Amino acid sequence: MINEFAHILLDACDRCGELFVLRESEGGSRPRPKAWAKIPNAAWIPPQVMDYGLQLNGCVTEWVSPDDDSGRPKAVGRFQMLTLDDIYSDWSKELGLHHEPADSRLHAFKVVDLAYTDVCVGLYHDQAQDPGLYVFCPGEGEPPYPLYLDLLGYARLLTKSLGYQNWQIALLQLLPDDGINIGHRLAPEYPELREMMSAWVPEFDYEAFVAQYQELQLRNYTPSGLASGSS
Repeated sequence: MINEFAHILLDACDRCGELFVLRESEGGSRPRPKAWAKIPNAAWIPPQVMDYGLQLNGCVTEWVSPDDDSGRPKAVGRFQMLTLDDIYSDWSKELGLHHEPADSRLHAFKVVDLAYTDVCVGLYHDQAQDPGLYVFCPGEGEPPYPLYLDLLGYARLLTKSLGYQNWQIALLQLLPDDGINIGHRLAPEYPELREMMSAWVPEFDYEAFVAQYQELQLRNYTPSGLASGSS
């Protein structure tokens, strides 16, 4: 579908504006394919990520629920889908990786959605050419954990979650607790997605959201981050 990323993500931005009070909203930067060709090992960039850059190349929306007398719990949300220039920059300083060995695979981690400073979503840019996205909580001392989604699948779910605060953790909680899935360890710290979204988004159906996540998960996919330990 032509311009699918632009359609999906801008629709999510628009819906946030209809339901919530926007603190920030901006979408779309001019594509820079000639500059992207100079990204180190540009051939490793997944085709979907390149399509995203050509179609939209960045958008950010931050919202809070409006003040009213309904008694509904306060909700906040944010997504910041970065430009390709920012995605494929060096994230070592921003992610606090100064303590990591020089050969640590974490230095190859590139942030795609800088949702919050404590929770971000990205992918590895290295020879594995892994198309899957990972949730990374830099301050927790744990490696990124796979979502089993590519960028398009993530964007489609974003239209349902609308970037509700740390909705990515809720996705991890739907995956098995294998002892290293950080979503299960962080579970008590985050408000429940079902309760909050159902209160504020009339069309939100939690069961349908879960079913869509299961449908969008990559098939016949082994996350390189689990296979290698990301070290």
